[in-house]
Amino acid sequence: MTVPVKTPVQGDIMESVIAKGDLAKLTPDERVRYYNEVCRSMGLNPLTQPFSYITLNGKLTLYATRACADQLRKVNGVSLEIVSREIADDVLTVHVRARLPDGRVDEDLGSVAFPSTLKGEARANAELKGVTKAKRRATLSICGLGWLDETEIADIPASAKRPAPAARNVMLPTHDAETGEVTETESAAGYFERWETIITNATNADQLAMAWSDEIALRKQIEWTEEHDWRELQKRVKSTVEFMRQPA
Repeated sequence: MTVPVKTPVQGDIMESVIAKGDLAKLTPDERVRYYNEVCRSMGLNPLTQPFSYITLNGKLTLYATRACADQLRKVNGVSLEIVSREIADDVLTVHVRARLPDGRVDEDLGSVAFPSTLKGEARANAELKGVTKAKRRATLSICGLGWLDETEIADIPASAKRPAPAARNVMLPTHDAETGEVTETESAAGYFERWETIITNATNADQLAMAWSDEIALRKQIEWTEEHDWRELQKRVKSTVEFMRQPA
């Protein structure tokens, strides 16, 4: 008798996250599945990276990006109203009310430092940040998502946070014209940002697949220190190619 192989389901992933309390303790595959399940449960497109990782107080966690709030408003039909703007003790507080089509209402605040010494563009940017923070907090709240928004990440003390682990140095896919050897280096952040741009701007599945095939061949000459980061990038490229090849 053939015993069917058990396929991990959402409950298994959630149980693992709750038991361990730290996404860093999940395997790369579990982390990818967890990310995708969160996006699926909220009706979000994971290819647009609605969430990012950050290590906060020693634990790897997710925070919501601008893409998350924008998609949530569209998916759930959230409408926003700025109720008030108040300045007190050099702090600007923006009050925003969010409303769903069924009539349910939620409210939240966004506060930023707003001293009288702020002038011109700096003052305008601070006010825009306060409005943005309030709008995103209200959106996440009414949609039942309690994670931090990226506008709040900047306000957390540096001692409490650090970026998600990544390779410190990788080799650029650039060859010396005479020797054929890879000669230049770039930071890990630059490497992933470059590939994120390639994926985002891709319009042809075959061209993207070919570019990644070349990247795999080049890895024989690449100095790499954090394998799981590259594996996650590989899965993102693969899922993008598969999505683009789906019939319209």
